[in-house]
Amino acid sequence: MVDSISPQSGSRPPTTESVADHETIGSNIIVDPESTSKRKREEWIQIDEHRRAPVWLHYEFWLLKGEDEHEILKATLRSKLDSIDSRICFTCDFWSAITKHGYLTLTAHYVDNEWVLRSRILNFRYFPPPHKGHDIYAFVLSFLKEWGLESKTFSLTVDNASSNDVMITLLKSDIHSSSPLPCDGKFFHVRCCAHILNLIVQSGMQTIDESVDKLRQLVLYIDASDIRKCKFDQCVKEMNVDFVGKLQYDVCTRWNSTYKMIKRCLEARKAIDLFATRESNFDYGLSTNEWEVVQFVCKFLEPFNDITTLFSGSDYPTTNLYLLHVVAIEKWLVLAHNHNVPSIQLMCQSMMEKYEKYWSDHVIILSVAVVLDPRFKLKFVKGLYSMLYVPSEVDVRVRKVYDAMVELYDFNRSSSSQTIPLPSQSYSNRSHSASSYSSHQFSTADFMNDFFSSTSCGEIDSKLDNYLNASLVANEDGFDVLKYWQSQKSIYPVLSRMAKDILAIPITSVASESSFSMGGRVLTKFRTSLLPKNVEAFVTTQNWLFGYLQEEELEDCLDEADAEEDEVAADVVSTFCADGSAAMLCAVCCCCNAMHRCDAVVVLLRCYGGAAIAAVSWTECY
Repeated sequence: MVDSISPQSGSRPPTTESVADHETIGSNIIVDPESTSKRKREEWIQIDEHRRAPVWLHYEFWLLKGEDEHEILKATLRSKLDSIDSRICFTCDFWSAITKHGYLTLTAHYVDNEWVLRSRILNFRYFPPPHKGHDIYAFVLSFLKEWGLESKTFSLTVDNASSNDVMITLLKSDIHSSSPLPCDGKFFHVRCCAHILNLIVQSGMQTIDESVDKLRQLVLYIDASDIRKCKFDQCVKEMNVDFVGKLQYDVCTRWNSTYKMIKRCLEARKAIDLFATRESNFDYGLSTNEWEVVQFVCKFLEPFNDITTLFSGSDYPTTNLYLLHVVAIEKWLVLAHNHNVPSIQLMCQSMMEKYEKYWSDHVIILSVAVVLDPRFKLKFVKGLYSMLYVPSEVDVRVRKVYDAMVELYDFNRSSSSQTIPLPSQSYSNRSHSASSYSSHQFSTADFMNDFFSSTSCGEIDSKLDNYLNASLVANEDGFDVLKYWQSQKSIYPVLSRMAKDILAIPITSVASESSFSMGGRVLTKFRTSLLPKNVEAFVTTQNWLFGYLQEEELEDCLDEADAEEDEVAADVVSTFCADGSAAMLCAVCCCCNAMHRCDAVVVLLRCYGGAAIAAVSWTECY
């Protein structure tokens, strides 16, 4: 559909606001990286015969009717959410835009009727201050009511802000009073594992050895001038180091950036040492012992970086991955605490204190997810706990997981419920001593291999009725736990429904943070006048259409859009400036300026030289 915009006429070039209000344009265009590049537009400009000044007579865009499209997509998504037979898990987070406005986002995570894990941004709403727990609670509750999802709620994943604790308490009470939550809401609150992991590592980084701080100063020193950069590049060539690119400086709020900085410096170690010997004013050279400490820190942080990446996935279940890697973190901390360097011991001690605060009592619902993975079940849980605890403690912890599973089963089972017997032998089938892994660096892959090599896939591993009595499934590459439960739903209808709910739980709020990246691309410094309702329409509609585009895919789309719009700009110049008239060029410059098409003005300057410069100078007066 074509939307015509009739601007004011006159001798003075109209401003963007007089052509079309930003908010009006915003409500009619959907940010679509594919269709945006194919959007067509035409401009008509006429010269006043008496004053030789441009007069805008017509300005027309081919526009997507974004507001209508948004409502259609919203209704479609609402219908899909109503039709699924499972509960929905949510993530919620807060974002501060470039305009200093706050936005609260709510993302739904669910397994659809085709047994595919989906993530959809439901709301990306302007959130005025104050931003206290009661205010967050009111907003999130209004979101759930807007979509009619109060009765289908299973869990909410948030970070560890105190305001979120208040919000969770109020929201859980409100939802549970109108529609009972599973197990009285015991598993409603899920803390973001990536945020906890960040807190754990950050606590250790605060006590980190000064050798890492030397690296930070070293990178700053080299990056401070082009001369030093050239000298460093020469050192790289002379030492024949396999190092491409440049050194990376870290950000104090992101521990993984420190890991990446250290890793890059280690790759260029020989070149750095050579550079240090040639710089007379360079005080940041590292000794052999300091390099060894840095190398250990890098090796120590590597699994934390890998786990953060693994936990951050949104297109595959992550709940069944939680327990193995959280136990692995505890094992790494225990082993590293015995290091002979005092600074490393202090770092691990600080990290262990933070670990004990958040993860000493492993999240039960996420441990249940391991039991719902047919490759693992209770035996795997017991094997993990056996590495860390004495047998009596192992039994207590495994019992908690089992009791939680029974409680959830009782909640979900049909009217023809059946009694689930208590497993009498499941806790004694496998035993490991905590010290058996202390002699070498712990590896999750080693543990997995050991577990499957010592466990027959045909072995009965517990006395739990039906599912827990069934044999373990072979651990094959590409195993899809959701597809397994899809194939078993006729055999285990209650358990399959449990799996749908539990395996959809996001263990991080990364999906919500991804929406902030989308918001940052919509609400730029060139679009600060967009109304918040249009920002929400842009972000949610793009997500509903294309999901979470990867950065590489997005860059490709944007490059294509820029290339095609450059062709449009060149066509405008060629069409309206064939006579070389400075006045005509002026009019085109005004047009390009109104559209924020600086690249079109560049085309003018390249093609028409002095006349275009005169035109640009003329427009600057307005």
